Parts: sequence; C-alpha cells; structure tokens
Amino acid sequence: MENSNISNEIDWKIPALIFARTINLILEESQGVVVNLDDSTTISGHEDVEQVIVYKKGGEIHIAPAEEKFDEGSVLNLNISE
Repeated sequence: MENSNISNEIDWKIPALIFARTINLILEESQGVVVNLDDSTTISGHEDVEQVIVYKKGGEIHIAPAEEKFDEGSVLNLNISE
C-alpha cells in the first residue's frame, strides 16, 4: 500500500508544479490574483482565512492571506518591496 501513497503524492505534485509554473508565466512581477478558499482549500492553522492572493515576487509565486475583501478573480497590481 505504501507505493500507492507515493504514487498518489507524485501524481498531484507534478501537476501542481506545472500549474505553478503556468501562473508564473502569466503573471507580471508584483501582480496577483484573488482566490476564495472553501472547505477543500483551507490552509492548516489558518482556517479563518477566506481569501488569498496568489502573486509573483522575485520571479517566484507566493500565496498570502488577503488583508481586505476583493472579488474572486480580481487581478491586483501590488506594491511589494523587495
């Protein structure tokens, strides 16, 4: 059974990495997209967070809780200091 767990972990990791790379190619530096969280996408230890901003900083993709409420799918130009 352990092999199937490893396979399942690899099965979701590769698409997740491809998806992250795709987002990196789409977003401009300091640009982000608002995403609503639900029961299937809560962040462990941060169950009270209802929205996150997925953004590009330093050529990498980051996820941070939204500090104010936005419409899901809004594209934001963020003022991010390095």
